[in-house]
Amino acid sequence: MKFVALVSGGKDSFYSIMECIRNGHELVACAHLSPRRKQIGQDEDADEQEEESYMYQTAASECIPIQVEQCLGVPLVIRQCVGKSENTLLVYDHADTGSKGQDEVEDLFQLLANVKEQFPCVEGVSTGAILSTYQRTRIESVCGRLGLTPLSYLWRMGPQRSLLECMLKDGIEAVLVKVASPPGLVPRKHLNKTLGALYYGGIFDKLKEKFDFHICGEGGEYETLVLDCPIFKKKLILSKVEIIEGDDGVGVLEIRECHAEDKQEGGSCASWDVTGPLLYERMRHVEASQSHSLPAQSDMKGEETLDTLPEINVLPHVKVLPGGLAHVSEILSPFIPCSDAYSYSSSVDGEAELAVLEAKSIFSVLQATLETIQWTSSFEKQTGHCAATAKDVVFVHLYLSDISHFKDINAHYSAFFGTVLPPSRSCVAVGKNVLPGGRRVMMDCLVQRGSGEYMRMSPGSSLMDSTNNLSPANASFVADHIRNPHHLLRTTLHVQSISHWAPVCVGPYSQANTLRSALIFMAGQIGLKP
Repeated sequence: MKFVALVSGGKDSFYSIMECIRNGHELVACAHLSPRRKQIGQDEDADEQEEESYMYQTAASECIPIQVEQCLGVPLVIRQCVGKSENTLLVYDHADTGSKGQDEVEDLFQLLANVKEQFPCVEGVSTGAILSTYQRTRIESVCGRLGLTPLSYLWRMGPQRSLLECMLKDGIEAVLVKVASPPGLVPRKHLNKTLGALYYGGIFDKLKEKFDFHICGEGGEYETLVLDCPIFKKKLILSKVEIIEGDDGVGVLEIRECHAEDKQEGGSCASWDVTGPLLYERMRHVEASQSHSLPAQSDMKGEETLDTLPEINVLPHVKVLPGGLAHVSEILSPFIPCSDAYSYSSSVDGEAELAVLEAKSIFSVLQATLETIQWTSSFEKQTGHCAATAKDVVFVHLYLSDISHFKDINAHYSAFFGTVLPPSRSCVAVGKNVLPGGRRVMMDCLVQRGSGEYMRMSPGSSLMDSTNNLSPANASFVADHIRNPHHLLRTTLHVQSISHWAPVCVGPYSQANTLRSALIFMAGQIGLKP
């Protein structure tokens, strides 16, 4: 039959569409109930709080129009949810809502009524419900009133571990956009991570064992956003995100900017077979092979190749701190270059060349991140952009899979950060297949806004002359620190000569950077004589 898909943006709703297609049904359109204020670029009223729904996923719903219309390539019918969870009984009865019709389920009724009006051929409705009787009975109630057939191919499919692995093997690529299971999932650590990385990395299994964690997130532990899957014509790219963390340990990934991008031929989703076995048959096969396919994590180090590890596509985590400080962590290359794709040998020199490609990509990611840091809620609106540059980076942690890559990467590192007053640095070799996705390079850094321009001011110049030479975005910020001679915003110790006094520099970094005449960030030191 021809069907409309109820979509939340997450893995379950899109995998349900795939199962409907595999079972011979034809997708006509998608339908989505959007929460209030969930449109990209829309100004937010600080006094208006978004309602949490018992029924629908609200995280990342701002991406739905692009995800459905451009990536999936079908029409989208969207309606704003104005009702609330008035009737919270397990089984829903429309008669119990009274005449006001203010329950959020009645928004779903109006949405699907609109779908029937626009697409009279629609007979069925797909849903991603797995365990929620609360959700299933409400959808069935609405479908019954509209003469539609609910299609719930994921309902009660278990165990959840096998179901999730089937999703991943069938090409569902998703990231976490909400976590609500402290202390298991931490917003700053796990939001924007791929579902595959967390599952294959063993995190979900550990949480299951320790906290009875629902591996598919059916207990509300997490919500996801699908970036790509076999039925997508294009993939979804998250170009600007922000992690919003609450006091209760719940965190949400807000999507500030996203777009659809053409998919490369031969991608990870190309092998999905619409004529393959049905879900329950594939799950039995997965259950039979799980004991062999997932070795203990302690046995994995040094044995797996990049081909056997899931690709991780993440943006850096940015934590803005008081005083114009920002910590940018887990800066990774968006891709993992391999020797076959770049015509490099698997020798030590070939691996070093691939590490250089990752490092150059990391510098591009960091540059884009520095330009878009939102220092305060009003700063971005007032200036139109943020003012950080590579000169404002105070300290760098550089992680390499092999210390032999150190020399090759240094030339490009120096070109990015410069050789005048560079950041202090600690470089650590961590071993092969330790970094996420089997990458060769990862970087963290600490940024002090305006400090690069602060240190490059002409000595003896007046305050007006100094601030006239600054960028408009940093003029008032740096001027406040110029007026305070007792606590210097930033000073740098960068001695390149061999001496008996200063530690020897073996790379393009400063020995120390000091913030506010008090906090010293020292470079890593090794026991070399001058």
